[in-house]
Amino acid sequence: MLFNRTCLKKIFVSFMASAVLLSFAACSGGSKYQLSNIKLTESGRSWSNPEEKYAKLVNLYGGSVCPGTMVVATDEDTIYLYAENELEKDGKTLESQDTIFDMASVSKTFTAVAVLQLVEKGKIGLDDTLDKYFPEYETGKKITVYNLLHMNSGIPDYCNNPDPFWNISGEDAANQKLSDIFLDKISDEEFLQAMYKAPLDFEPGTGYEYSNTNYHLLAFIIEKVSGMKYCDYVKKNIFDKCGMTKTSSMAIGDMTYVPVGYDELVRYGFTDKDGYPAGPNGYRGDSGIHSCLTDMVKFDRALFGGKLLNKDSMDIMLKDENGYCCGLMKSNNGYSHSGSSFTCSTNNRIIESEEFGHIYIITLERNMPVPEFDSENPMDGTKYTKGVFKDGIYTNECAELKIKVPDGYESIGNEDLDEMFMYAVNQTPDGADKNLLLATKEDAGFWSKGETIYVSFLNTWLGSKAGRDYTEEDYLNDYLKYISKGLEKDGITAAQSDIVKVTLGGKEYSRAELSMTIDGKEAHLYYYVRRLDDNLMVMIEADSMSDKRADYYEKLFLEM
Repeated sequence: MLFNRTCLKKIFVSFMASAVLLSFAACSGGSKYQLSNIKLTESGRSWSNPEEKYAKLVNLYGGSVCPGTMVVATDEDTIYLYAENELEKDGKTLESQDTIFDMASVSKTFTAVAVLQLVEKGKIGLDDTLDKYFPEYETGKKITVYNLLHMNSGIPDYCNNPDPFWNISGEDAANQKLSDIFLDKISDEEFLQAMYKAPLDFEPGTGYEYSNTNYHLLAFIIEKVSGMKYCDYVKKNIFDKCGMTKTSSMAIGDMTYVPVGYDELVRYGFTDKDGYPAGPNGYRGDSGIHSCLTDMVKFDRALFGGKLLNKDSMDIMLKDENGYCCGLMKSNNGYSHSGSSFTCSTNNRIIESEEFGHIYIITLERNMPVPEFDSENPMDGTKYTKGVFKDGIYTNECAELKIKVPDGYESIGNEDLDEMFMYAVNQTPDGADKNLLLATKEDAGFWSKGETIYVSFLNTWLGSKAGRDYTEEDYLNDYLKYISKGLEKDGITAAQSDIVKVTLGGKEYSRAELSMTIDGKEAHLYYYVRRLDDNLMVMIEADSMSDKRADYYEKLFLEM
């Protein structure tokens, strides 16, 4: 389950190769390094597999940290384990691979598996329309179970977009309704009656929209056809089959991570007094599963090893429909799903590798409050001023920069600064990358159909050890090294061009390009950097998930 009414996220379109299933025998063998046997100590909060055959993976992922726990594993082995040096809820036990978190929207993968198991048994049909299960739902005559699984039903999201679903208006009303949901004050019947009256966002099957409502309804259907509560069904048919002894559904009081910074959430009535989800009935199907690294590795290995679904069902599970499969999303070289609860975030990623079979990367994190820095504004002490959009043109006076917004593009605002801080702190712990991100301010951007243009400013005095001697070439080499490292973790090898000088809009820029091939298709990222004074640079990034388009982008620069 996700809830974010204001934060605007970047969208990066990626592609992946076709799925290949491996047998479950490999994941149940007697590996020397089973996750449950690895012991972290107070002074040693990470472990890496010492075998030479995994050196490539350890080089990629070893050393990664997060405000929580993380594991990298294959079908046979554990590659890397990390847990932060924090205590669990009991105040005595250090976080480990067994620390239990709220899986939030990662729970949708379990719901999809449960539905497809019942399809295999002939108890659910993918083409069944919803009026079969909810006779009062007149609109349900044109919505199928398949539509729900693939997020193309058109039914609005009851928590991320509550106004149309609940027929309410305004933030206060939405917050009150959400509080009622999260504290289990809304019955299933009240939920259904609201859905029966809610207008569709689009005709079923004609579009895609991530909606928690789809998977909440699937939980209702599972209960109707199985005659079991959702939590009992997934325990018997998924958790127990995988040996997931620490995992629960629709439970309270069993999570062991310690939430932080939740006072406001308690005031709004979104969590209990300790920052944990408080409504087990409401968290059903679309969220509500609580688990840990040890059990999630078991689940992934069982799912992709053929223990939970047959091959035909896995083909359905992994079929992409406009960016969503069944409880999983296609990503480069595999699949993933993330989740966001109020006080923790989760990510379950599966990479398909010719060399290692499947690589499972699971991260369970506490949501941390924004830390205090010497300055909360990376542009302090510079001449930076915010750019403006007017009459189809973006202008930033301090950078003497003017860019035409292409036809069909939509302008977007600057990225949430708190989010940038947290990304820098949590994902780039090793100094240089963190400095670059913390000293960078995204001013604005525009996007269309996967192509994006971003304008950012760098305070070079804060962002580099070289300080005022930091050149455009230094910045490009450092930043592209950071980007390339991230792409490599996604299984993408990018080639960097030479840095050249180009004149755009009457100003000289240093330009570099990253080129790559994703699923047989070209992708190109272009970077243009100009130094404005001793401690301020501007960078324009243009991402083309197609062929070479430098000439197109460069014609957008206008003279002041």
